[in-house]
Amino acid sequence: MGTSAAASPDKDQIWVTSALVNRLGGVSVVGQVSCAGSYAQLVNGDLQYLDGDEETGVWTNIPSYDETTDDVIMLVNADNYTVSQPAGRKTMIQVTHESSRMSPCYATTSSLPDGSVIPQSVACATSGTPCRWTTDAGDYDHDTYGPLFDYSPNGRFKAGLMAVRATPVGLVVMVLLDGGSVDYYTNPYGFAAMVSTTITAVNYR
Repeated sequence: MGTSAAASPDKDQIWVTSALVNRLGGVSVVGQVSCAGSYAQLVNGDLQYLDGDEETGVWTNIPSYDETTDDVIMLVNADNYTVSQPAGRKTMIQVTHESSRMSPCYATTSSLPDGSVIPQSVACATSGTPCRWTTDAGDYDHDTYGPLFDYSPNGRFKAGLMAVRATPVGLVVMVLLDGGSVDYYTNPYGFAAMVSTTITAVNYR
């Protein structure tokens, strides 16, 4: 198992904190992520977004917001990773998970624009960061089904040491204005952090 992360106030960071292996040899990963650096840039008026599409869009600073009346939720595709585990001397079991649904990496509120609450599976610390991330899919219900597992085409994962390389992509900034409206800003490249670590996976029961 991994340890909890402490977010640095001046940088974006991602951690892998635990991994589970089920009886079928699938793997599920959990971690934490922090957009503290991007949030500091936002507060200073230095964080940019792409105004338009990737070919013709213009990079523009996100307007500074009123911290006393407005809230911010920042989202990133955190569960974008590859898991590798040796099986014998010549075989490497490997699976790549490509994120399909963004999750929070900084939040000054737990309430989403539609009135719902940020799910506990990806909740953020009360200070705004770090936030939890887990192996996810676009319409997967963690509360109903529990962890989501990935399966390698060349073998079954086992409890024990495995390598995880996670590289988050994209960044969406939601500014929840005091009047009830929401401004959205997108950086398709966004998050400038990654992690490559070895972790001890445990059996899921």
